[in-house]
Amino acid sequence: MDEETIKIKYNVEFEKTITFPAHPNDDNWELEEQIYNHMQTNKEDYTDGKIRWIEEPTITDRGI
Repeated sequence: MDEETIKIKYNVEFEKTITFPAHPNDDNWELEEQIYNHMQTNKEDYTDGKIRWIEEPTITDRGI
């Protein structure tokens, strides 16, 4: 069997417990927005959690 270089894309769902500054009366949607903004600039801090789900891959390029 030959080998090919194949580019794929897929989604992975992580679950992680984090410590994040919050007040008891903060709305969840506000916290989620703040966490999301933090995630965008600190991606490596959020991709080491427990993998909950991996989507089937889609081939985006096959080099042939």
